[in-house]
Amino acid sequence: MDLAHKLLFAALLIFAATIDGTQAAAMVSGAVFCDQCKDGQRSLFDYPLSGMKVTITCADGTGQVTMSREETTNVFGNYVMRFDGTPDLSNCNAQVSGSGEGSNDCGATAGPAQKLRLMFRMFGMEIYGVDSLLSEPSQPMSFCPRSSNP
Repeated sequence: MDLAHKLLFAALLIFAATIDGTQAAAMVSGAVFCDQCKDGQRSLFDYPLSGMKVTITCADGTGQVTMSREETTNVFGNYVMRFDGTPDLSNCNAQVSGSGEGSNDCGATAGPAQKLRLMFRMFGMEIYGVDSLLSEPSQPMSFCPRSSNP
């Protein structure tokens, strides 16, 4: 066996040992924005919200809640939740559930829940992403474009 084969064999052994030592986990990440114009989508006028509570809720086939977890957004409006093991997150939704510690003018109404999307799966590790969650003020801001619908 020449040197190249020996190095390849050693690399495969190290790789196999590393894989064997990994633990299964799932991670969910996303962001919360203030929908200042109350148009139901993220736009130029929207900004990230810190201190917002986000709840991930998972249900079984009958609609019974099987798992629920809550996290607060950081100063950039982002949140990350880690789940140990291999939970089934295929039937889970994320939604803004409250304004948390920080008071802001944009916590009057939570936007719709968003389904978790599987972004990556390998060696027992799953990474899920969530489309932007929205929270709305009680009234749209005065600088927002007016809707053409009556």
